[in-house]
Amino acid sequence: MLAGWLLLAVSAKAQDEGGISLKPTPPPISCLDFFKGTYQFTFTGIYMKLGLPEDSEMDESPTGKGFNYEMSRGFADGFGLLSHFMFLGLNVPTEINNVKKDYPASAMAMGATMVLDLKKGEKRDIAGEIVDKKTTVAAFIGFDFTGTDFKMENIIEDEDFSVSTMEGSLPMGLVADIPLNYYVSLVPFGRLSLGSTTVTTTMPFILTLYAPPYYIVMPGIPVDSSYSSNRFDYGMDIDLRPFRNAPEWKISVGTVLSQVEGMADGNLIIMASVKKEWGKHYSSTSFGPKLH
Repeated sequence: MLAGWLLLAVSAKAQDEGGISLKPTPPPISCLDFFKGTYQFTFTGIYMKLGLPEDSEMDESPTGKGFNYEMSRGFADGFGLLSHFMFLGLNVPTEINNVKKDYPASAMAMGATMVLDLKKGEKRDIAGEIVDKKTTVAAFIGFDFTGTDFKMENIIEDEDFSVSTMEGSLPMGLVADIPLNYYVSLVPFGRLSLGSTTVTTTMPFILTLYAPPYYIVMPGIPVDSSYSSNRFDYGMDIDLRPFRNAPEWKISVGTVLSQVEGMADGNLIIMASVKKEWGKHYSSTSFGPKLH
């Protein structure tokens, strides 16, 4: 939504009929195999390239870099909750009167997700050793809140143009953990997000006079508009357990493609995560997990 409005502003349009629905997208869930009393903490670095609206005349897409922090807890074997916080710094390329300039923007998101293992594939013994690892399939549903902020200072003399958005969304979907062996897993997912967004736009305007100085630049009045939108995301992570004697550490890399109605192309998100599990599982013996 942020980039859609910014691109419209660059084209000297302050508002549209609501067909643009582009938003920064939080990463997918990071934990599937839940065990009672186990915690997992995940830190993810994010690179994002946002798609362009179909009617955009821009040559370059906005890009963003940031991080996502997530904590998960298993309340029962096969059931858990996750919470996350995401921050992105965005770079928005603009072109006004053939002059190109990049403007900064920011986005933050937070939310909580409930996860239920439909098919649990990882088994551990009483000491926490991994004794079997097969495909896990999980369903999830949650709530996310996303806010964005953008300002073009002195766009008309000393007056600023600004856009801020607030969105509440209900993400739901399916995710699987498909082990290639005990060290490498493929984690594909699909997610549908139902959302409602409020956009606040402030654009200065020019008051025309019939005598000198002939015009006066007036500060903008904030204008709110709301609409509902749907978004579908899909992608795949690769989870690695690189240490035989420390299976609680994981490294994850992945890509998300987010297709939104009204967009000529989808969002592209590239992520790399480090995951650490705490709890009563995994033996601390020097021999490491029994991967058999």
